[in-house]
Order: sequence, then structure tokens, then C-alpha cells
Amino acid sequence: MSQYPRDEFDKVPETSARQGVHRERLIPTRSNGLGLLITVGVLALLIGLAAYLVLPRLGIGAGSAAPSPEAQASAPASASASAAATPTPEAKADDASPSPAPASTPAPTPTPTPTPTPTPTAPAIDRTQPVAVFNASGVTGLGAGVSGRMSAAGWAVGTVANWAGAPQQGSGVYYSSPELAANAQEIGAQLGIPALETPGFASVTVILGPGYR
Repeated sequence: MSQYPRDEFDKVPETSARQGVHRERLIPTRSNGLGLLITVGVLALLIGLAAYLVLPRLGIGAGSAAPSPEAQASAPASASASAAATPTPEAKADDASPSPAPASTPAPTPTPTPTPTPTPTAPAIDRTQPVAVFNASGVTGLGAGVSGRMSAAGWAVGTVANWAGAPQQGSGVYYSSPELAANAQEIGAQLGIPALETPGFASVTVILGPGYR
């Protein structure tokens, strides 16, 4: 039995294991370890600060530490100086390569002078060659009159006669040799009749056909 007087909170069965809610526990509560955790955290923080501040000064971990600002500033300057002092491979290649030789100008090819084609020389007029005169016009004395005019012009007149061959439709000066072409053309120009190259005539032959005056 309890030494305290009974009250309204004691109205519970005698067999119940419940305790009165108003009574304090006489057994002290155990610590939940919060103080230990705080202590461990403070120690870890101090160790970290010591490692961050002290170890770099002692040279520990220098291989993995970042370079100081002074070293970073001096590194680009050193690299620039070494790059300026060392010639680039392209510059060496340019200095070593020989300069291209100037292109030689080909000598002008002489233009061949065309050889003039010789002009065939026309046969000279030879008035000493005999000229035959035939009258085929039917007009009496026409052959004699034409032959007289030719003789007066310096031609050597040979045969003068009436034409006994086939009837002629016109007048002409006939010749068969190219050497007599100049004589026949000159006589034809004087008499006003054409000069015709015709085989069978041994000399220049004048035939006076119908209608010639």
C-alpha cells in the first residue's frame, strides 16, 4: 500500500499496471547522445580547419594542390616568351624552300615569209608570125581589104583567099597553139571579132563570115 492518501486518480483496478499520470518518475532519464554528437562534430570541424590551413604550409599534398595566383600569372608570360624565341616549323620551311625561278619567256617563232606564186608570163606578141586571111562572107574583095589593113598595122600576112571549107555563121580569129594566143587576141581586137582556140589551125587564121563589114 502507498503512503499517500487515495484520491480520484487512484480509482483504477488494483491489478492494473498503470501509474498515476501526476506522479513524477523517480528514475532519471537516460541521455540520448546529443551531447556526444555535438562534441564529435566540433572535433571534426577543428581537424578539417587544421588540415586546410596547416598542411599546405608543411608541404604535404603539394603535388595535388592548385598553383598559387603568382605562379598562374607567371606561366602565360613564360609560355609567350618561349613561343616568340622558338621559330615555327612553317617559318623554317619557308626559309629553307628555294625561291621559284622566273618563268622563261619563249622566243618568238619567226613567221615564214610566204613565197609569192610566180605569175605565168603571157606570150609576147610576135607580128612576124604569118597570118592567113579567108573570105567566107561572099563579098568580093573583102579579104584583100582586111589583109591590107593588117599589113599596114605591121602584121606579116601570108595566105589571102576565099574560104573553101564548111559554111561559116560568123567571123573569128582561130589558133591552135597557146604560143599564138597573144597574136590572135591582138588581131581580134583590131578587127572587132573574137579570138577562139581551135585545133587544126597551124597559124593564126582570120575567117571573115557573113555580115562582116
